[in-house]
Amino acid sequence: MGQYHCLVNLDKKQVVHPNCIGNGLKLRRQIGGPYTTATALVLLLAASCKHGGRGGGDFHSGHPLIGSWAGDRIAFLGDYTRSDDLPGLDAALIYEQCHGACPPGRKGERPEEWQPWTDLSPLVREMMAAEFGIRYENGRWLENERQDNHTAVPPLCLDMIIPGANASTHP
Repeated sequence: MGQYHCLVNLDKKQVVHPNCIGNGLKLRRQIGGPYTTATALVLLLAASCKHGGRGGGDFHSGHPLIGSWAGDRIAFLGDYTRSDDLPGLDAALIYEQCHGACPPGRKGERPEEWQPWTDLSPLVREMMAAEFGIRYENGRWLENERQDNHTAVPPLCLDMIIPGANASTHP
């Protein structure tokens, strides 16, 4: 088993469901691979690319979601979330709202403060496809794949390679 997480914007009341953008629901499945929830988060927070890139290596698609979360309060919430996990907010209620569930013990009645959150997952898929040239295919989980039918892999950035212990220090 394990805890299943979603990405939420606490200020805009928006949620990204990782399985809807080709990721697993556990936190470790949302980082480290190509085109993950972490990648989506970077795009959403990229204030300097909000209207298209300003230089090499920036995001250039100009998708309206890029930079739209800059300055907002953001959290990953899991299904084991407790009400007091976020200062001043009911984190457990927020998680339920993000999933459209009624709080336990309410017998289908929702408290006055219950509001559904906007699911941005389809727009995040659109943003990722526009920026990276990937497409999403239905299956048990949505999978992402480069449009040229190769497995989606981010490009190698040579200035980010850290040499191993046996590597020469001279060019």
